[in-house]
Amino acid sequence: MYSTYFLLFFEFFKVGLFTFGGGYASLPFLYHICETYNWFSHQELTQLIAISGITPGPIGLNMATFAGFKTLGIIGAFISSVALIVPMMFITSQVFRLYKKFSENEYVKSVLYVLRPTSCALISSVAIKLFYNLVLFNKISINSIDFKSLFIVIVLFLSTFKLKRDPVIYMLIAGFLGVLLKFIK
Repeated sequence: MYSTYFLLFFEFFKVGLFTFGGGYASLPFLYHICETYNWFSHQELTQLIAISGITPGPIGLNMATFAGFKTLGIIGAFISSVALIVPMMFITSQVFRLYKKFSENEYVKSVLYVLRPTSCALISSVAIKLFYNLVLFNKISINSIDFKSLFIVIVLFLSTFKLKRDPVIYMLIAGFLGVLLKFIK
């Protein structure tokens, strides 16, 4: 049992130490944890991402808290949250302290230049894996797709580029339309 506590701390410490680019950049690490330790399933990881996205607070921290809770209850939630925060606090404080001094340094610019697309690639690869698992485990076929919901998603997605409104507005519209669709069926 103690080894699980240590592993939980260690894995989320690694997430906090090596995640660059925000909460969604931690998805490859969570996917690895899911496959390595079986603390939660692929389907639960998908739900974890959805819940983390709609609850208040940083997405990465929410995911760590939910994953820890799923693994070891309240104590697991505390351990994973602390493990995630500790390296981030240290790194962030050091980066802010040194950023002004080295922001124009060519090496620093080069590292940041490479980290951005790398984070995007990692997030994209996990998105593809999650979509694949969603289709595989939920046995989604072309006949089971709700085209009304798909249409709403596409319209809201495209409108984010055109209208550039607060994301909360899109969430509220999607929620309202989801409830409306439930009653129309």
